Amino acid sequence: ACSAELVIVKSDSADRFEAVTKLLDAPVQTLAIDTFEGEDTSAPVCRNLSIDIAYVLFTSGSTGVPKGVMIPHKAIFDYIDWCIEEYGISADDRVANHAPLYFDNSTFDIYTALFSGAELHLVDNAVNAVIVSLIKWIETRKISVFFCVPSVLSMLLKTRRLKPGLFSNLRHMICAGEVLPPDVLRQWMEQYPDVQFTNMYGPTEITVDCTFHRFQAPPPAGATAVPIGRARPNMELFVRLEDGSLSQEHGAKGELLVRGTSVAYGYLADHAKTDAAFVQNPMQSEFHDKLYCTGDLVEIADDGDIYFLGRADDQIKFLGHRIELGEIESVLVSLDGIDEGVVAFNHADESTDQAIGALVAVSGHFDQAALREELSARLPGYMVPTVLIEANDEFPRTPNGKYDRRRITEIVFAES
Repeated sequence: ACSAELVIVKSDSADRFEAVTKLLDAPVQTLAIDTFEGEDTSAPVCRNLSIDIAYVLFTSGSTGVPKGVMIPHKAIFDYIDWCIEEYGISADDRVANHAPLYFDNSTFDIYTALFSGAELHLVDNAVNAVIVSLIKWIETRKISVFFCVPSVLSMLLKTRRLKPGLFSNLRHMICAGEVLPPDVLRQWMEQYPDVQFTNMYGPTEITVDCTFHRFQAPPPAGATAVPIGRARPNMELFVRLEDGSLSQEHGAKGELLVRGTSVAYGYLADHAKTDAAFVQNPMQSEFHDKLYCTGDLVEIADDGDIYFLGRADDQIKFLGHRIELGEIESVLVSLDGIDEGVVAFNHADESTDQAIGALVAVSGHFDQAALREELSARLPGYMVPTVLIEANDEFPRTPNGKYDRRRITEIVFAES
């Protein structure tokens, strides 16, 4: 937890939040923003320095305990200043806020609009619930800058409602948060040749994005990947090879490490995980210079562009979120009536076909709806398994007694 002393809520959620704090025995003051009437309406005096923490975003932990990423003000300024310049965002633009506030993509939406004077248009939950309605929303709101995860583009294509001539005000379509399928990008670019499409990449720990690639032409048919690009200004990238050395040479393949102003401070109140993921630059001994070890495997192509290859661990990327399956699993097995539970992920080629599932052993009646409701009360919606399978036999295990996760994954998604 971030040990917050004051939490701003809406009045209709204040009671629920106070009930949660009582369960956690956390003395937190709540302020209902929609009913608050302060006497002093003058602007507050800013006492923050650029090196102070602006926000803490929690990302999944491998042990089931979320990690709070500490982002300072200077990191946001560094990122947003570049975004505004790179995409030419001005007071004439209309920026969509598609990402929820707990997802760091929202940093782009909110702060590019605030810093440039552009209009910020929040996508209502009702629009996201019926994805086809997003098409009309973008058009009627005259959105000029739209930032989303690639699966949104995939889902919009599947509606078969996209037609030439739509999105007449759209200048930039920017994707980040998960792998961008080449065929999806090609179809969008062929249908909307006047829109600039850009792929960005970056984990929460480096303040939204550290690489970008503007597409000048659609990827060719049959392409298996598109680049995540090159380092944006004020960021530097290295590939850590199998022998532990750092490389920037073409053809280098290994874990991506990042340095620069936008690298986070580390994980709140977790020095062990911070020391493991944020390491001192071995090429610099004179001053503090941290490299963030992303855990992402990449390759530097012959033209200098970087391509994402996959994860170095069991962390997944789903709907733009980085998720540790262990976090879901720890919540699942903590529920009453659950004797065993293993969470699996379906790594389908199409992001819209990907899914989180679980194999469970229960001590009583297996009620999928009730189980999903319990999980929904404890986890964000994107982490709740959509496929729940009751085990009819012992869980498959490897010779050393561990769960055979490959076999469990096959069982979960074969029976779904």
